[in-house]
Amino acid sequence: MASLDEALQDLYAHLRAGRPDIAIAGAWQLFEAAPSNQRLKLLLLELLKEDSELAAPDSALALQSLLNDPTIDPREVAPSAWAIVRKEAAPILKLSPEATARWLEADDSAQNLLRQTYVADLEIEIALTAMRRWLLLSGRWPEFPRTTEALVEQAACNGGTWLFDREERDCLEDCPSAGIVEAFRPRRPSPRGTVDFAEPTTNAVAEQYEAWPYPQWTRVTQLLPTTIAATVKKYDPDGPDTIPARPNVLVAGCGTGYDTASLAFKYPDAQITAIDISRTSLDYAREHGSAAGLNGIEFRLLPIERVAELGQTFDAVFCFGVLHHLPDPEAGWTAMSGVLKPGGVMCLMVYSKIARLLVQSWRKSITDLLDHPVSDDLLREVRKRLIEMGRAPTWRDFFTIGGVHDLLLHRHEDPFDVARIRRNLERLGLGLLRFELPSASEKASYKRENPQDPLFRDYSLWARRELRQSLLFAGMYRFWCRKPVTDT
Repeated sequence: MASLDEALQDLYAHLRAGRPDIAIAGAWQLFEAAPSNQRLKLLLLELLKEDSELAAPDSALALQSLLNDPTIDPREVAPSAWAIVRKEAAPILKLSPEATARWLEADDSAQNLLRQTYVADLEIEIALTAMRRWLLLSGRWPEFPRTTEALVEQAACNGGTWLFDREERDCLEDCPSAGIVEAFRPRRPSPRGTVDFAEPTTNAVAEQYEAWPYPQWTRVTQLLPTTIAATVKKYDPDGPDTIPARPNVLVAGCGTGYDTASLAFKYPDAQITAIDISRTSLDYAREHGSAAGLNGIEFRLLPIERVAELGQTFDAVFCFGVLHHLPDPEAGWTAMSGVLKPGGVMCLMVYSKIARLLVQSWRKSITDLLDHPVSDDLLREVRKRLIEMGRAPTWRDFFTIGGVHDLLLHRHEDPFDVARIRRNLERLGLGLLRFELPSASEKASYKRENPQDPLFRDYSLWARRELRQSLLFAGMYRFWCRKPVTDT
């Protein structure tokens, strides 16, 4: 009989060969026998990311197990779990809001989903929003205590992003202490207040994240622990061994600390310093990191451009989704390079100019709203407009209040293309180690089409591939680079 490791290798082979349906069928069978195997859980998440509809109804119990797993981010499971709910509950959801409420009050799986993470399925959201409206206006919400409590927890997860109308608003004002009110207007921590960073754009971005910390999270998916040295050796097999056993690591622009926590689990030997410009976000990062058992991270209030004020140099710098929000991305990149040790590495994620054209098209539908002062009401109006026009994004950010702000009304955005990345790497004397693709199937496809580029470093191939697949980097470019051992 094949060992679990051999069986996993076979499943990965099916995934790389473009047969995710075969891979996931085998993965569910293995999961029944080895539900605690982390590598298997990570494979399931990778398969579900390929297509959330791959989750068959008979996998519902396994999905609930993953949803409750302390080592798994529930947001990665929710789309597949809700897809099953949508298929099974569709006849009930079409009957009436009362029928929906009665179903939900008795359905433990759907209740658990509502409590764990935000609803990332617009069809389900619309049905539950209608149910919530009926519960409020009819005054019958006390008859459905489990559902009301789950809606309150759901609002805390999504930040209050679900739509409500004037009649609902008036009812909320008439009964401000009713137990259902927080299902519409969840409590959020009060902003700590911004620091004057002198640069107007930096101040505006800081104000945004003070009021809407982003992203909201409860747990991170714990990747298999390794070392930065091992990762670099995989990406640069012939390169020098310059990363020490306990590397000093900088996370530049940590936000609410999600990526910082993920890195801390993946690289447990790293000594991590994380900086950001939002006090509220840093508080969130500390609190949630501590809850995850990560108490060795140093968090500092500091803009990336002033990172030298830390008085440290770093073996590795990680900067995810931040450079394109700086008033001068090149200046921020230069500052990070300045504190990187010779032989040190950077892993960066930046917006793709091509992929963000889709976001620009969404913004054209809300141009009359773009100059209004941002509030929760405005963010809900943005969602309403796009939903009514049939242009609602399916991207994860559309389903939380902070995500809508970050996606559609960000204070500043300056995306990149492959040529700009190359210019900056050459300007700073950094060597490209690897471009990363968003999924295992894309990596396998690239390898088949481009055997001459086994290390994923050919700029022209990446640029041509993105022209063929305009949303290839909708989740941002991600790449690794290294500073020469002899710093010139």
